[in-house]
Amino acid sequence: MAYFKLDRFSGIAPGVSPRLLADQFGQVSENIDFESGRLVPTKANADAYTLQNSARRSIYYYRDTNWLEWSEDGVDVVPGPIANDTNERLYFTGDDYPRVGTVSSMISGSSGYPVNTYRLGVPAPSAAPGVSKSGSATATETPETRSYVFTIVTDLGEEGPPSAASATIDVTSSETVAVSMPTNSNPSGNYLLSSAKKRIYRSNTGSNFTDFQFVAEVNLATTSYSDSIASSALGEVLPSGTWIGPPDDDSSTYPDGPMLGLTAVGNGVMAGFSGKRFCLSEPYLPHAWPINYRLTLEEDIVDIASTGNGVVALTNGTPYFITGTDPAALTPIRVDLAQACVNKNSVVDMGEYVLYAAPDGLVSVSGPSGEVVSRGLISVEQWSSSFHPTLIRAFRHEGTYVAFYNNSGTLGGWVYDPRASESAFSTLTVAAEVRGGYEDPKNGQLYVIIGNKIQTYRATAGANSTLRFKTKKFVTAKPTSMAWVSVHADAYPVVVKVYADGTLIAHYTLSLSGSTYTQVTSTPSSISNATLQEPIMRLPATVGQEWEVEVSGATVINEICLAQSMDEIRGQ
Repeated sequence: MAYFKLDRFSGIAPGVSPRLLADQFGQVSENIDFESGRLVPTKANADAYTLQNSARRSIYYYRDTNWLEWSEDGVDVVPGPIANDTNERLYFTGDDYPRVGTVSSMISGSSGYPVNTYRLGVPAPSAAPGVSKSGSATATETPETRSYVFTIVTDLGEEGPPSAASATIDVTSSETVAVSMPTNSNPSGNYLLSSAKKRIYRSNTGSNFTDFQFVAEVNLATTSYSDSIASSALGEVLPSGTWIGPPDDDSSTYPDGPMLGLTAVGNGVMAGFSGKRFCLSEPYLPHAWPINYRLTLEEDIVDIASTGNGVVALTNGTPYFITGTDPAALTPIRVDLAQACVNKNSVVDMGEYVLYAAPDGLVSVSGPSGEVVSRGLISVEQWSSSFHPTLIRAFRHEGTYVAFYNNSGTLGGWVYDPRASESAFSTLTVAAEVRGGYEDPKNGQLYVIIGNKIQTYRATAGANSTLRFKTKKFVTAKPTSMAWVSVHADAYPVVVKVYADGTLIAHYTLSLSGSTYTQVTSTPSSISNATLQEPIMRLPATVGQEWEVEVSGATVINEICLAQSMDEIRGQ
């Protein structure tokens, strides 16, 4: 006797013949969550916020109360690593040049956030200070040779690199040095300088220091300072000698364009990239990006992501794993996997590993190793034609990888679920284009941009989507007549279709009223509607060798059975 029972389900594997699929895999798997092994319908989205306009493509939820929104694609946002920061700074790339914003600057007014942001980084003064001295030296005094530099300090206390050094001057302790700092040496442009300062440093040949040491801090508008401080009273050594800003929109210096891909990598350090250049900030100083903290890879970087023990750099060639405890001595390791990243929007940080779209499939990289996780499930041709790797926008949601695409007006999506007992792929029906999204790390919720709305993806309180699952082709040893089909679900109605040798032989809708099931028949007309005590339906007399069952509905489906006898289907 022939008998087929499914009580554990997985996703699709279109690269495998329907006859050769493992029993739990389907030919169609649509709008399904497989974590439990059952057919669980995904939830519908729910509106969360109305955007300023329908052109927005990037969002960020700030302070649990305010949505920041951009029309630019792929804006990367990182909160500041500074403890007890009353300014609540945010740093982001992808919106022209790298920027920083504060709570007072970004969310002033009633809407349209962020309102004001500023260039990230602090430039060096454009001119060296001038020096002259006054006073009279005694004949017994030995002069010391000094030079001076000064720096700019923004309203946020972020100090930039020093100016060029002044001319040297020989000074005794009885003399005073006048340090002049021309106002035209102050930075111009979109910097936060309304209450900025200058810091003056001088060389100290009378100490063990060979660097410049702190003399005084003055207002940005101050153009001169009289220095009579003893060498023994000088302050800290200049800390910002190598603190330049990140790559910006100065094409003469950075022909590959501004830094992109901002991400936090731990211990107060941020990372980004421009062209082949991989960049790191000073720990806990996101405005400072020293030259000696930069690596040049062999291929252009498409995006980067942080893992538990390093940074994965996805390129238009081989991926790299970048590791090291010292930002000035990083080690780039080529991952032994020749799979380029074909789409920045496909890159998703999954925690301990990174997923991205490559030419041959979906790739996972963790440390110096990687694999094509879709290999054996999806052929290269199917990956390109049906999964649209160059078009997807992907996000993490509750441990799954969720991708949406718009292929010249044809909308769709798919999910990769590594949590399932067998890593499962399934498809999504999509009614409107998803242009961007954001996963809130505080609640794990994914928000997506649809039209002029931000929607909560698979909202808990939302209605169930309609799932659809079609089994593999179950093959009998010889042509056989299957007489019964049963579908056990948490609720009804459930639509059931049965195929023999590729022909639809039965199309039922199974409903439940109280304890009685109602079988509503669409095909064949030869079997009348029936009232049933169990969710078991009679099939028309048909002989076939390849059998398939398709179910659909907005409910959890636990079991599908196909059998020749009633005893078999009841497990007797």
